Amino acid sequence: MNTPAHIAVNLALIGRRASPVHWWVVVAGAILPDAAYFVDHFARGALPERTADLFNSVPLWGLVLLVASLSGTRWAVLLAASALLHIAADIPLHAGDAHLHFWPLTDWRFVSPVSFWDADHHGRLVGTLEGVIFALAVAACWGPVGRWRRAALVLLSLTYLAAFVHFVGHVWAGEHWAIW
Repeated sequence: MNTPAHIAVNLALIGRRASPVHWWVVVAGAILPDAAYFVDHFARGALPERTADLFNSVPLWGLVLLVASLSGTRWAVLLAASALLHIAADIPLHAGDAHLHFWPLTDWRFVSPVSFWDADHHGRLVGTLEGVIFALAVAACWGPVGRWRRAALVLLSLTYLAAFVHFVGHVWAGEHWAIW
C-alpha cells in the first residue's frame, strides 16, 4: 500500500478515538516502515542495504510492542501497533518488491502473487481497491474531530491523490505521471 493509505487505515482502525498526541503517534507508526525509502530517495541511495528491513521487521516491532506493553507506555504501544498493522497490510501486497519481514531471524521473503502497484500482479485491481479503502478510512476518521485533524486529513487526501495519479499513469498508461 502507499504510505498515505497506511496512515488512513491505521487511523481508522486504531487511532480514530485517540487523543491528539496519540493520533499523531499512530500516524508516525504508519509512516515508519516506509521511512527508509523516503530518506533513501533524498539521500540518493546512501542508506545501508538492510535499513528498510530494519523498519519492516515483525520481530523487532514485536519486541518494541512487548516492552512497551510491559512498561505501560501507551504511546510506544500505539507506535508499535501502528507499524505492525502497516507491515501486516504490506505482506500480501508486495510481489517482486517483497520485504524481509522476519529479519533478523531469517532472510526469507513472502513473494505475494498480488501487488498494490504492479500491473503484472493484479496491480490495477488491487491499487484501485486501495483507493476505495483509503476513501472509506478517511470517511471513518472524519467524524467528530477538531479542525487540525480535519486539515491533516485533507492534506493526507491531497497527498494520496498525487500518489494515485502516479499509480494510474503507471499501471493504466505505462507512463510516469508523478509530480516529483
